[in-house]
Amino acid sequence: MNHPSDTSRSDRRAFAFVMVILLLLVVSMGIGFAMMRFSAQSKTVARQVSKYQEHHLGRGLQEAIGAWLRQQNGRDLYEVLEPETGHAMDIILADGSAVAVFLLDAQGAALSNLTNQSDTVIEEGGLILRNLAASTTEEEYLRETRPFGPFTISIASASDVVLDAAARVVAGSQADRFISELFSLRDNPESISRTELTQVATSAGLDSQQRAAIFRVFATDIELWAVVIEVRAGGGVRQGELIARYGGVTNLRSSSSSQSGNPTEIGAFITWRELDLDEQYDLSELY
Repeated sequence: MNHPSDTSRSDRRAFAFVMVILLLLVVSMGIGFAMMRFSAQSKTVARQVSKYQEHHLGRGLQEAIGAWLRQQNGRDLYEVLEPETGHAMDIILADGSAVAVFLLDAQGAALSNLTNQSDTVIEEGGLILRNLAASTTEEEYLRETRPFGPFTISIASASDVVLDAAARVVAGSQADRFISELFSLRDNPESISRTELTQVATSAGLDSQQRAAIFRVFATDIELWAVVIEVRAGGGVRQGELIARYGGVTNLRSSSSSQSGNPTEIGAFITWRELDLDEQYDLSELY
């Protein structure tokens, strides 16, 4: 026969055992939560470090490419660029990463900021913008205009809608024929000269005043360039993979020769942004 004191001791031992189990569960849960929090904090720190490294990589590339651009000022860039891609050069970094530099004509959009321009340019620029607004959506209009740079528009890089809007201001009743001639001229991969533009105006039957307007509206010397930089991993499982892309716009002519109202140091970037890694990107993202 069990003594009452024995039963009491057994109950106390059972209660203590249950409390120990509960305590272990609480401690285990606490450790688990602490580890989860530590892991989350580690990932956050890793992301911050990665962003810091990418930021300084971008700044370093910006400064290095800016120095190179200053050396190219006044040079015919079409001599050093691949015609189809605009590829200018490659740089291999110390860690083996490969940097590809592309220069693209960024003067194809119409200038939307006409501040400090001459009365004639303001009038013609206003008409171009009105034509654009009438033939595009709001989103398209923003994509086809830029807030800085020279007033003149590059025939080679202008979209059909910008070329049409500008040509109608210049050519009046001869616009359709003139636009057709411009489209043919645009197929030429080389830079478009004043002589070629004059020949196009003659073929379209433009008079002397209209010919003068051509050279106010259309560029034969591209000043505004987009610089796109792509970085590919040099080793590891991501070797050859595109890991970063940056882009900016720069002026490669002296500010005194530009009527943009935005003087900048040669080779300095007017804009500089990190771009998405998608295969396709739009130069309007850089304005």
